[in-house]
Amino acid sequence: MNAAFLPAGDPAAGRILVIDMGGTHVKFGFVVAGRPEAFAHLVPTKRLRNAHPVASLAAQTREAIALAGIEPDVIVCTVPGFIDEDEDTLLHLRNIPELDGHRLATELGQLLQRPVVLERDATLALLGELAAGCAQDCDLVMGMFFGTGIGAAMVVGGRPFRGCGWALEAGHVPCLLERNGEPDARQPTIEDCASGRALEHIATRHAEPVANVFGAATGKPELAAELERFVQYQALAVDTAVALLAPKVVVLGGGVLNIAHYPRARLARLIEINAPFAKTGVPVNLRWAQLGWTNTLHGAPRVIREYVRRRGSLPALGDSCCAS
Repeated sequence: MNAAFLPAGDPAAGRILVIDMGGTHVKFGFVVAGRPEAFAHLVPTKRLRNAHPVASLAAQTREAIALAGIEPDVIVCTVPGFIDEDEDTLLHLRNIPELDGHRLATELGQLLQRPVVLERDATLALLGELAAGCAQDCDLVMGMFFGTGIGAAMVVGGRPFRGCGWALEAGHVPCLLERNGEPDARQPTIEDCASGRALEHIATRHAEPVANVFGAATGKPELAAELERFVQYQALAVDTAVALLAPKVVVLGGGVLNIAHYPRARLARLIEINAPFAKTGVPVNLRWAQLGWTNTLHGAPRVIREYVRRRGSLPALGDSCCAS
């Protein structure tokens, strides 16, 4: 344990820097004494796509610290992909593959001389909605977030369900599509069909900006049909997870669902029609995420407390954070 960075009593009561790594942008924000700060700093994720991605992330983090004028006690960093059960090694990040294999908590912590706690992006977002958003005081909550990729998380008994480190990577569930005589070919995934990246491909094919693609569908039947199929795939992703996990509450969020003219009512209707609850008469308790990206700030203190509960302390600088 690096006691110098542990505030007396509550390890989450000090100054927390949150790094929210997404497929398009990396966002930086702070939580001080349990309250999110107004400061936010955003940089393109492409700045990490090089031969030294951890050093690049450290440089961007130092810049954010300097701009905010806040020296953090601990850093919480989201991971948009597969984390090993050691909570340190990145197994695969589809949108930032340069980070694959890196022990990000250890390496970034050594470069910045601060303890670094990793958390899946969807888990941190869902914990934030439980702390201060649409799912306060709820349990058995599943969240699904449609951004550049697709992330999902589940909280049971107030704690995230983790499996062997990366449970609920719903975007990687295969979709059975026609493969033109290639029976052994790898199938496309839900993320290939229902993510922000998939929506960008639809918008490009129809020469429309993503920000206006849903509004542009009026009077364009081919575009409207593609968008309907896109929303159907999103509903399929939600209903598949609901069938497997039986949550009491389902939280939906992410940047795609906040695009102008996105058909939320249609998505909710498709989820209702195909949910396993439909035959029982029990409705899906569907809620829309309220906090935007700041749900990661609201969730960060819970992530730190949960980490210390599991591991006994924050990661020690210079050591692997997998020691328990």
